[in-house]
Amino acid sequence: MGSNTRLSQKEEKTFQYQDSLPRLPVPSLEQTCNKYLESVKPLVNETDYLQTDFLINEFKNGVGKELQKKLLQKGQEQRNWLEKWWEEEGYLRPRYPITPYVNIGGPVSSFSMWPPLEGTQIKRSAILTNGVLHIWQQIYKEEMQVQKMSNKPLCMNQYARVFAGCRVPGKEVDKLKILFKPAPASSPRHIVVQINSRLFSCTVLEENYEPFTAPEIERSLQEIVKIASSKSPGPAVGVLTAGERHTWYELREHLKSLSPRNVNYLNEIETALFILVLEEHDARQETEISQHSIAGDCKNRWFDKFFSILAFKAGLFATHCDHCPFEGVVDADVVEQALALIQRNNGEWKGRKEIKNSIPPYELDFVIDNQIAKGIEVAATMYQSAADNLEVLSHHFDEFGKNVPKSLGIHPDTFCQMAIQLTHYRIHKKPAPTYETAQTRQFYHGRTDTVRSCTEEALNWCKAMVDPKKDINFKAQLLHKACLKHGQLMMEGINGQAIDRHLLGLSMIAKEEGIPTPQIYLDKSWTKSGGSGNYTLSTSCVGFTEIYGSCAPMVADGYGIFYSIEEHRFNISFTRWRNSQVTDVHRFRDEFWKSLCDMRDILQAVSKL
Repeated sequence: MGSNTRLSQKEEKTFQYQDSLPRLPVPSLEQTCNKYLESVKPLVNETDYLQTDFLINEFKNGVGKELQKKLLQKGQEQRNWLEKWWEEEGYLRPRYPITPYVNIGGPVSSFSMWPPLEGTQIKRSAILTNGVLHIWQQIYKEEMQVQKMSNKPLCMNQYARVFAGCRVPGKEVDKLKILFKPAPASSPRHIVVQINSRLFSCTVLEENYEPFTAPEIERSLQEIVKIASSKSPGPAVGVLTAGERHTWYELREHLKSLSPRNVNYLNEIETALFILVLEEHDARQETEISQHSIAGDCKNRWFDKFFSILAFKAGLFATHCDHCPFEGVVDADVVEQALALIQRNNGEWKGRKEIKNSIPPYELDFVIDNQIAKGIEVAATMYQSAADNLEVLSHHFDEFGKNVPKSLGIHPDTFCQMAIQLTHYRIHKKPAPTYETAQTRQFYHGRTDTVRSCTEEALNWCKAMVDPKKDINFKAQLLHKACLKHGQLMMEGINGQAIDRHLLGLSMIAKEEGIPTPQIYLDKSWTKSGGSGNYTLSTSCVGFTEIYGSCAPMVADGYGIFYSIEEHRFNISFTRWRNSQVTDVHRFRDEFWKSLCDMRDILQAVSKL
């Protein structure tokens, strides 16, 4: 799966390899068709499989050839043939609300450094804001180390999208407003603070783009709290970002027409480096924090903002992000690096205490009318219904971490994915189409492709695990085969040779050329194997630190599973829709831990024979 390392050469600049990164490849049609058939097999009956086999042969010898030829041409003309399609079709064109369906979030795991403590919200918020600003500064000055995999530089473009960016609603398709440019370009110098359903602009960078000190930021935050607490709750204009996209577009246009002030305020929000939410909730448990991070109080949110930090009353934190501009691993890495800076001083401010910079914050006091007020009310009701339907369960498994699978010669992520497969099979008595992200960042503007973790090898192993007649050696043998297959699929995904994005590209060529939708996309097996966002298990490894996150399930009877794997611990979040009569996150959690232990016990026992 490759090793992801950071090189420390001072002469390297963050974005210096961007122009020399290879193009995103177009896989061969024959290869994708064969691998698609393989991925379908464990999930459909023989009749459906034979029908799919027929349609695939018809496709690759017919219209598929024409589509592939045009896609190869596009691949020669563009350095990343997928980028625009992926963002527009996956994120910007859908008209349903982005939260809680698309956006991502998770706890900022600082419990060891900052245990819950009343009265620390503002001080810790200032310290964390200062830390995050130093990470922004590293990116701005191109001093963030270039990430590499097997000594190949990875695309760093997603780091240029974390700060000073915002989604803007459109009538038919949204747009990404990205302000960030590396030095010596100019940059916004403010963040937006949300509290008591109100929004404030707060300057946090000096004119030379040095971050304000934590005491300077703290004073501004105290001033904001003082102003906000002296007033009744504000109109909560940010709630509009929780509505359907075309409705928000129309209301935003109306909001702009009410006053030039509103135009300026919208720009102030959209260009802010990020948003800091001073929460009114006293969330102290990780499950509660995770729930708030992706399905929290919409009155203190601007869901279109790329990156938001949520600060709870007892000094604990979470993030909330638009998923369109970057992957969860990037958000997690920014937070991890900021925490690492803060942990050097054990969570305390050790720098200059004298306050030199004093730019008063000010409220973004929108002019609204009855139409806007009604829109806020409707959006809030719609959002709350969806948010209440999303159940999040976060947990730490402390018995072992990546140390055990590594000692057994298995990649920790593969080990976790097989545990997910076994857990679902034990509970639901059947396999499930599974989506796992594979990072394609070795290519120009590469994002992800899909590892379809539910393989024939994994299914055969799951069946053996629930069969009391099968001995331990047989189970271990099948587990090794399943792990090898997953590792192969992951490497193919990383190298741009997976199938989902290729199949998307071929379908988009057909759409743009006015060619009727090929039958493989209308076939039962397409949906049953996860096509068009129908994955029962939506999973992602966020990394190998304490930072993890949460995402909503893709389908009504599915699960969302985000996790990270430390040396001696698994950190994991399970989500489901509460109105499902099929899913159960508490049972899934319990069975998942059992699966991990059973896998360990089997492999360790066999290794001693």
